[in-house]
Amino acid sequence: MKKGILLPIMLVFAAGLLYAQPGRPGSVPPPTRYNVSFESHHGEIFSVFVDGDLMNRMPQSRVIVNDIGDQTHEVVVVLKRPSEKAAVLMLRPGEPNVTVNVDYDARQELLYLYTPAYNRPDGDRDRRFRRERPEAPPVGGYEPYTPAEPTHRQATDDDVDMMVLQLKAQSFDNERLVLAKTLVSSALFTSAQIARMAQTIDFSNSQVDFLKYAYQYCSDPQGYGRAIEVLTFSSDKKKVSDYIATQR
Repeated sequence: MKKGILLPIMLVFAAGLLYAQPGRPGSVPPPTRYNVSFESHHGEIFSVFVDGDLMNRMPQSRVIVNDIGDQTHEVVVVLKRPSEKAAVLMLRPGEPNVTVNVDYDARQELLYLYTPAYNRPDGDRDRRFRRERPEAPPVGGYEPYTPAEPTHRQATDDDVDMMVLQLKAQSFDNERLVLAKTLVSSALFTSAQIARMAQTIDFSNSQVDFLKYAYQYCSDPQGYGRAIEVLTFSSDKKKVSDYIATQR
């Protein structure tokens, strides 16, 4: 090949390599990925769900989730021992390696998820948990979990569509029940919406448990019979009806 032709080709090739180097104008940096470690310091074991996907098949006291994207993720931690509880954290990682502490307050029977950003070395631990943490503004992209309380926000059918998909994605009925209770405590639901969530639960005793729990979040309690009709056995329907009678 003649030198007059070879030289322009080499220059074009070199320019292409230079243009593709990271940090050069016009180059596209690779997406940042993050690792999140969930840790219990008191021996509690738990399962972690990220955007509805189970991260660990066996409950553990330390769960590491690798390679998650730079976006807000819905994290649900289901405590297995010493008591079955669930907590939700809307998490957007702000650094390559993030630690989320999982702490169970046995006196209040509440499960807390928090990051070291909320743990100041000074002050009483219990005072931080009960008063300062829930009132603290989000720091570094993290939003603290606040124990579920009745809310006046009415869930939409689109909300329920997403919740049903999350529930159906669970492999085990007991995990589905715990997640259903967590989701239904986030807003007010119509009896028809509660019925849709109950239909994702396989075992009748778990359905009864869920329908009893969900009654307090029903926006049309006078029509709760529509939710009860999800149950197959008349004895189970009576259990829920008798429970509701005690709540009025």
